[in-house]
Amino acid sequence: MNISGLVRIVLAILLVGPLPVLAQRPFDPPVSVERDHQHFVVNADGTYRQSMEVSYRIRTPKGAESYGSQEISYISSQEDILSVEAWTVTRDGTRIAVPPAAIRDRDEDNSGGVAEFSDEKVKAIIFPQVAVGSLTSYKVLSRVHASPYPGEFTRSFVLPPRLAYLDWEAQFVLPASRTLYVDKRGVTGGLDKTVDGLSYYTFRYRRGQVQPPQSDAAGFIHYGDYLFVSTMPDMRALGRVSKTFFEPNVEVNDEIRTLALRLTAGAADERAKARTLYTWVAQNIRYVAVSLGQGRLVPHPASTVLHNLYGDCKDHVALLESLLAAVGIASSPALISSGGSHVLSTIGAHYPINHVITYVPSLDLYLDSTDPFAPFGTLPLSDVDKPVVLTALDRMGHTPKMKADAHVSRTEVNMNIRADGTIAGRSYSRMTGSFESSSRSSRFSRQSRAEEAVIKELLFRFNETGQGSMQSTESTDITKPYWVRATFTLEPLANMPGRGGMPVPVGLVPGEIAGLGSDTPDAESRFPWRCSSYVVDERYVLHFPETVAIEEVPKGMQFRKGDVRYESRFVQEGRRVTLHRTLRVQRAASVCGARESRDWRALYKVLQRDLRSQIIYR
Repeated sequence: MNISGLVRIVLAILLVGPLPVLAQRPFDPPVSVERDHQHFVVNADGTYRQSMEVSYRIRTPKGAESYGSQEISYISSQEDILSVEAWTVTRDGTRIAVPPAAIRDRDEDNSGGVAEFSDEKVKAIIFPQVAVGSLTSYKVLSRVHASPYPGEFTRSFVLPPRLAYLDWEAQFVLPASRTLYVDKRGVTGGLDKTVDGLSYYTFRYRRGQVQPPQSDAAGFIHYGDYLFVSTMPDMRALGRVSKTFFEPNVEVNDEIRTLALRLTAGAADERAKARTLYTWVAQNIRYVAVSLGQGRLVPHPASTVLHNLYGDCKDHVALLESLLAAVGIASSPALISSGGSHVLSTIGAHYPINHVITYVPSLDLYLDSTDPFAPFGTLPLSDVDKPVVLTALDRMGHTPKMKADAHVSRTEVNMNIRADGTIAGRSYSRMTGSFESSSRSSRFSRQSRAEEAVIKELLFRFNETGQGSMQSTESTDITKPYWVRATFTLEPLANMPGRGGMPVPVGLVPGEIAGLGSDTPDAESRFPWRCSSYVVDERYVLHFPETVAIEEVPKGMQFRKGDVRYESRFVQEGRRVTLHRTLRVQRAASVCGARESRDWRALYKVLQRDLRSQIIYR
């Protein structure tokens, strides 16, 4: 047998035989936590002294890069770092002390893109001779002389599953007259003893196994191990302390009253007044985080915010509450987590609260004026379906669940396919809810860029090339319905003239369904994950030239499972083909589990097949 014949046989075997399954590299965490011991001596007024000793075992080259230096953050107006000692233990057991010159003070890095002023400082430790197998360790002694919640103590520890914890311990000593309330998962321990007027608590944690992060996972509080401790028994108690932060800074002076009355002149009812005042604050008060001293939890006076025309979430709430009060509308701050957490602690723990919005009881309405692209009555996705602490009302609340019909993207596209295969198109999209605020934000951020570059980028998402232009409702005018129009020309996606097949182009449109079809879901959801409810409706009309005869159009697809409904329909009328795709997702909650994950993976396969389907022509 000659060589070429042997090659053909081998190729045939490879083609008809099963493809080998390539083993994926297992998740390898950069470090393991060899030791993490923290000790707190708490005073009756909530101030405390803390000592901690932390050691990381370097497991990978990336770990050496990332953990070869450590940063100890602290709030300089509330905490003093009394001493820092650090050292490296090399693989051969040699201990090398970190010299004082390698322990440096600097300001916290606030270059994340949001204007921010903070008194958060950092002790930066640079470890010597760090390599795979090394142990980096440090000891820190500090004193917190101003409790963020005056008279109270609270600390939160989240133990992410991506790291192994071989020896974790937290100890608390506080006056026996103060009860330490505990909320924990996976952590053992509690009250050890009460001696000479002091109560001693010890908590321990061990975990050798690790799990890789999951990109769409909900907040750690839904699935991770943690320890929360507080002298406040529940979230209402925390809210009562927080109430004292806002009340002195909500003010109705002559300037605020005059502005509120002028803005609401002619408003028909309470809802119209609230709409007007919310819109003014959202459009005129620039978001700037100012975290100095008590400013981390305490807003500036409303008059100061109005004078500066900027502020953070607390400042927005204080000013909006003042304006509403000026026209006789009561409101309350609503403490909330704007991250992936849809539950709060059972005790008065600050974590995971990181945001505050406004609640209007008479309208049963939540408002977040820090989002300048969210129309009145629309909350950012990060605020939807969340428990809140209503500080002025001394009770808990809950933001509305997500309703699909409030988050809608509808697109109509007309495409004329020319004899040479180029495509001239027009599109019109209308959006509400999260689609609207996201699109408004994107349009606003792209205003400083050349439109040619923006168009190229949008078409490239779906491997299309061409030219175009777009118009829309002014992105910052949240009083008007939102729409986007586009005209575009696409370079050929199929060879013409001649026989061939062509998938339906996406064009210069939001492309929600095509985007979902190109976003591969995880093979499995190990953790609860964040999910949304919405409606996407896309209608394409394609006009083929007289030189083309259409032989076959796809049959379309249907998918119905759990919370998800999807349908695509192709209709041919001569040389015109209409494609109508609709996707409706109505979740029971904003955190989903294994069943919803399986259903979504099944939908993904259907979407891929549908997006690959072709119109056959000659």
